[in-house]
Amino acid sequence: MEALEATSNGTKAVAKAEDKTEEKPKKDRVARRPLPSLPSAASAADMNQVEYSALADRTAIEWVSLKNYEMFSLSPDGSFPMMKVSRSKAVRLADREAMMVGGGRCFRVSLSNHPKAKTSPSSP
Repeated sequence: MEALEATSNGTKAVAKAEDKTEEKPKKDRVARRPLPSLPSAASAADMNQVEYSALADRTAIEWVSLKNYEMFSLSPDGSFPMMKVSRSKAVRLADREAMMVGGGRCFRVSLSNHPKAKTSPSSP
C-alpha cells in the first residue's frame, strides 16, 4: 500500500512527531525579595491620638469620575467616609468592610493639611 501525503494549498505538510514524552524543563522561579513587615504598636498606650480634618465637596459627582483610592462620602457633610478601591468596589473606613458598587453619586472627601483656624472665645 502506498502512504498518502497530506497537502494543503499545494504544499506538502510536514509530519509532526507524535511521541513526545520529554517535558520541557520548568522555568526557574524568580526569587522574591523579602519585604519588611508593617510595624505594630504593642498597645493603645504606645499610640498617639490624632485628629484629621477633611474637606467635603458640596456638589455630588458620579461614581465613575472618582479615581481609585480616592475618599468619598454618601452625605454632603462628609460623614462615614469611604474609599474607592476599584471600579466596582468601595471600602468603609470605619470598619474596613468592602462593598460592591454599580454606580451612583457621591461627595468627594479630601484630607486637609490646612490647620483649623482657632477662634478665641469672645469676652462678655
